[in-house]
Amino acid sequence: MNSSLSIQLWKGHQCAMKDEWENPDFAIQWDQTALQINPTRAEELDLLVRLLEEMYQEGATILDLGISSGLVEALLFARLPHAWVVGVDSSSVMLGLAAQRLAAFEKRCTLLAHDFTDIESLVVPKRRYQIVISVQSLHHVPHHKKQAIFQFVADLLAPAGLFLLIDRIALDGTHFADMYRAMWKRLEEGSESESGTSSDDFLLRLQDKEDYPASLEEHLGWLRLAGLSATCLHLHLHRALIAGKKKSDEAVVSGERL
Repeated sequence: MNSSLSIQLWKGHQCAMKDEWENPDFAIQWDQTALQINPTRAEELDLLVRLLEEMYQEGATILDLGISSGLVEALLFARLPHAWVVGVDSSSVMLGLAAQRLAAFEKRCTLLAHDFTDIESLVVPKRRYQIVISVQSLHHVPHHKKQAIFQFVADLLAPAGLFLLIDRIALDGTHFADMYRAMWKRLEEGSESESGTSSDDFLLRLQDKEDYPASLEEHLGWLRLAGLSATCLHLHLHRALIAGKKKSDEAVVSGERL
């Protein structure tokens, strides 16, 4: 895919297709435009990094499922230069971009190539994983595999550990399309960098995407089934910041749910 086609991918539903993460042109174009194609992404990333800054415990490790090109980690290390991170991604191209971006922190950031849709075979370094994050990755995964990932995260987290998930959620276009269009227009008008996508193209592109978004209610339910307390911290139309929290040792003993 050449650059002009990659640009068109974000501009209209007529070019919608499966994301090509092993295509260098596609990956580079995505890396350069990630904050432009979604009017709420910058705010969501700022909220996420602020949470990491406030919640991170010295010496613990953050696991990123779907580290992509390392954009989140660049923001994170700017505020927490002594954090430890393990990043997993299935795309060798994206991991290459991440390695370049995070070269100054190579001793603190371990990059692993693995398709986490096969989460059962993922082996991560032995660390105390206080926080797991995933940003705009799990909507590419079928629902039953998402549930397996949630269970993996719940099992891996240290007591009182956190799972912070930013992802696209499913919309009910059958009943609320007009309201979604109005909301998209409002988000575009209030954004510092408009995507150029019309409200009609916004809805059509979501319908054409070959992925598996789940509803907010499904996300929260699956996290609770995995044994985590769950809540939505931030929601803008089709993007949500969701938190899951593991019980502390004290809660397990007392039977309380935190």
